[in-house]
Amino acid sequence: MKSTKNIILAVLAILVLAGGIYIFNQREQQTNNPQEKDDNRVTSTFLQEKQSQNDDISNSRKNIITETVKKVSPGVVGINVTEIQQYRDPFSSFFDDPFFRQFFGDRGSRSREIKELGSGYLISSDGYIVTNDHVAGNASKITVTLTDGNSYNAKLIGTDPVSDISLVKIDGENLPHMNFGNSDDIMIGEWVIALGNPFGLFEINDKPTVTVGVVSAIGMNLEPLNDRYYLNMIQTDASINGGNSGGPLVNSLGEVIGMNTLIFTAGAREASGWDLLFQ
Repeated sequence: MKSTKNIILAVLAILVLAGGIYIFNQREQQTNNPQEKDDNRVTSTFLQEKQSQNDDISNSRKNIITETVKKVSPGVVGINVTEIQQYRDPFSSFFDDPFFRQFFGDRGSRSREIKELGSGYLISSDGYIVTNDHVAGNASKITVTLTDGNSYNAKLIGTDPVSDISLVKIDGENLPHMNFGNSDDIMIGEWVIALGNPFGLFEINDKPTVTVGVVSAIGMNLEPLNDRYYLNMIQTDASINGGNSGGPLVNSLGEVIGMNTLIFTAGAREASGWDLLFQ
């Protein structure tokens, strides 16, 4: 038994010694192999340079426009309105005769429900919102959607058809809101950003659409259009689409300097002589 145990211990000692010698040789080879050390150093340097390049590219994509959009977007809202419009059948006078009325009924004044959409922006943390009168001024129901996906029933606080401005209110606290700039400080050629809810896209992703342009002109006084007066207007080449009405026009600092209201089109001349359409 003793001899067997001694043999086993000897074998284990030999194995341990062999393992130690192998590890030592491997380390010695790595130490004495400058090519492998250089390869490892090159690989490490390459990875560091690649990470640095990625960081530089990422940082270069961030500019004052992207930072401003990120800052102001939460204050933009989508607005869905329901209007009850009255209309009169053009043949109602013919059918007013009692004889025809018994067959065709009363074909006089009727009402119909119209659904429209637009944009707006929060101006206070407790839920006051500015938009256009032609968006919300005649609404019987107003629904406001925020960028966090929440929707609120809103009420019309006041509206001015002449200047095309409405103020609506939702119930809330600590809501993201936007700050006003000084429109007297606008510079022709400076960058501006138009935000809004074109084509009702808030219903898809609850985020405003962004277009960027420059201030093309200021102090534009337009002739009356649909009994509305547009004075001291800002002209910009930023794209404005249907549903953008009421959305904010902000400068590169994120300050509201105007509101998206009209677009200039070459193919739709209004009776007033201005190529302008409500959006």
